[in-house]
Amino acid sequence: MSLAHSSLTEVRNSLGIPEFSNPELVNAFESVDSKEELFQLIQKLGIEGGKVEDAAEMVSDLEERINLISHKLKFIHEDQKPSVLILTSVNPPAFKTDNYLEDILATVGSRIYNVQPQNEGEEFNPDIVLIITKQMDHIFGDVGSLLSREEWQNTNAIKNNRVYLLDGREQFQGYNSKIADDIETLAEIIYPQYLTFGGIGDKWIQFEV
Repeated sequence: MSLAHSSLTEVRNSLGIPEFSNPELVNAFESVDSKEELFQLIQKLGIEGGKVEDAAEMVSDLEERINLISHKLKFIHEDQKPSVLILTSVNPPAFKTDNYLEDILATVGSRIYNVQPQNEGEEFNPDIVLIITKQMDHIFGDVGSLLSREEWQNTNAIKNNRVYLLDGREQFQGYNSKIADDIETLAEIIYPQYLTFGGIGDKWIQFEV
């Protein structure tokens, strides 16, 4: 099942709409690249599935939750925004970046770390490391081995103890009705002094380095 079809199915299930075939909506979810487009698609799905009010309520709730975070973090200056490196595997390391992750990281006052140096002589140095995994209970040894390497030991993330494991079984699956959950998870990890949503120990844990 494609990520787009999975996202469409997740939204449809959240709205209580029985399964139906609509290639146009599947294609639309395939190309969605913003929160605004997602909200439009949710409302369109609500119309087609006879759940107009439920869809409108879902969009309103998502917008309210996301706007709360944006408002709280709007004062973060560009040069204060931490760089965030995302991995989906540690043995071997697999770095992850896509439009969805860049979008939600920007929403929470941060930026995705580009593993390709932007300037000659630039060293590998992310401020925060997020490891999104479906096997949180089984990768501690591999994470420890990876982070013990010299190139990792010299990063701000290690020096400031900012490495986190995130449960990827239901989170960070792209544009769907859990987008506010993903944003709240990132917000409380990146700016715990300003925001907390109770996800620690459930949706994410801090890896002590």
